[in-house]
Amino acid sequence: LLSQPMHWLVVFVQVSLFALLIGPSTSSFSADQDHYCRDQVTDCVECDTQQDSRCADPFDTDLLTSGALQSVRCNGVCSKLVQRSPDSTRVRRTCSQNLRLQKLSPYLVCIDESSGNGQLCFCEEKNCNFAPPATGEAAGGLVLLMIAVGRATAMLCC
Repeated sequence: LLSQPMHWLVVFVQVSLFALLIGPSTSSFSADQDHYCRDQVTDCVECDTQQDSRCADPFDTDLLTSGALQSVRCNGVCSKLVQRSPDSTRVRRTCSQNLRLQKLSPYLVCIDESSGNGQLCFCEEKNCNFAPPATGEAAGGLVLLMIAVGRATAMLCC
């Protein structure tokens, strides 16, 4: 049996090889193009802690139902961006179309910044970007699976 780290390395290599086999990279998609594969329009929480501290985690869903914070119509997917610095944590919740994504297609995953100071998550249900991200080993496996499935889906629908 393989050790846990070695198992994940094998899974990563298998997923990478699968991704190479299914065709060219779709990583050049931008937020403006993500609507090609997403005909569904949804609502996303729209707020930024730089303008409103109530946008921070944990998010109070009563702010949406009372109308204190707004939702926006979105032709992409909902997103939540967390940026940490020694002084503060910025949380921005919005539609993927409002982000400047140059070499990233918004698949339904969470992506950690390499320095460990930030995270970008995508989801597609109504106002889903209020929730905290998935954590732990299950999230790591889910990311690998979603990358492979997302690439295959993008190749099929675009």
